[in-house]
Amino acid sequence: MTSAVYEDFARAYLTEVAASVRHMFTRGTEAAALLKSAVDGGARVRAFGNGGSSAIVRSALLQLRAHAELLVDDAMMSPAAMAYGAQRQDYRTVFAQSLARDIDQAGLVIVASVSGRSANILEAVRLCGETRVPVLAVVGGDGTQMEPVDGMVWATGTTDQQISEDATLTALTWATDSALAPPQEPLPTGQERALHALAAVDVPLLAGFLQGATEAVADAVRSRRRIYVLCPDGGPLALAGEHFAHNLSWDAPLGVEGVRPPLVVCDPSLADMSAIYNDHPDPAHGARHRLSSALPQDVVFLLTYDSDGRTAQEAVRAAAAAGTRLFLLHRDGPALPGTGQAFTLPPADDFTQAALVQSAAHLLCRTTRATLAAGPSPVDLMAQDLAPLRELSNAPQSL
Repeated sequence: MTSAVYEDFARAYLTEVAASVRHMFTRGTEAAALLKSAVDGGARVRAFGNGGSSAIVRSALLQLRAHAELLVDDAMMSPAAMAYGAQRQDYRTVFAQSLARDIDQAGLVIVASVSGRSANILEAVRLCGETRVPVLAVVGGDGTQMEPVDGMVWATGTTDQQISEDATLTALTWATDSALAPPQEPLPTGQERALHALAAVDVPLLAGFLQGATEAVADAVRSRRRIYVLCPDGGPLALAGEHFAHNLSWDAPLGVEGVRPPLVVCDPSLADMSAIYNDHPDPAHGARHRLSSALPQDVVFLLTYDSDGRTAQEAVRAAAAAGTRLFLLHRDGPALPGTGQAFTLPPADDFTQAALVQSAAHLLCRTTRATLAAGPSPVDLMAQDLAPLRELSNAPQSL
């Protein structure tokens, strides 16, 4: 694919994301009011989503926790407990039992599902209806696939999986920020900031980054080299990194004949992190530890707020020393020596930056699939929605 194809695709994709965000903003006042009611009442907020939507709703909860100190709950149980219980009962039953516990103590439940038909999301909405807990349900399309709720169904206006997810994170970030903002700030001001951040993306720079990253990832997938997605700074950017890693390991090879899932390494698990930080109370140590096993030509994506920070510099040095192909996504600071390619994001708050990184990751996922498949025409990249390829999503027992 030529650089012009990457640039045209990136511009078209971001334009569609902005259009979906604008569509969501037509009902933004209602969503912000629902969140503000929870904030003002000091309510406990729970949130659920599957796949990338899980990271999206947890970003909103992180905002509420960090800026309003609300009691939030982003998981029904640990992954270990969930898998253990689901082997004895079906997943929907396990989910329902966990959700039903103390559901009456929640002041608001946020759910996100592009299809609006995921069994566990529907179960969450049903239980909230029984206990009259308000729901903010963000779904794809026009929203008619979900029954009315006590709260609101907030539709993205598009059924495209990735564009819908990007609009969801952008709009949900804005709505949460608006709920936390001083009452004198007009809602349109925050909306303009969110749309300005999308419009301010340097598309030619992004296209060059995508071209280099696509070639590196496709080569790593074919040759079974490892791909690292690291965000030692934590926060919403780390949640976007989790989604990024999910896209690379699950979505990029999905449906491509003869391509096996790539070897993707992401930020340390809670078990790893608690052990590492207990012995080495240094945020940079986790990245250094992860990269100590990297080999030459492995691919590293480093997500950071400020590349001038010591944590980022330590990670870059470790990646360079291992001879990896390093790609840096950052907002502040310079492109560091040892970085193969860097993409500088426009000025934005930490949570909006995470939404922009998520869009870049979705772009990379599609260009990688097109490169691996060597079948779809590059001009059809905008049509390469991954949702129809998810075989499990069409099964009656889907989650």
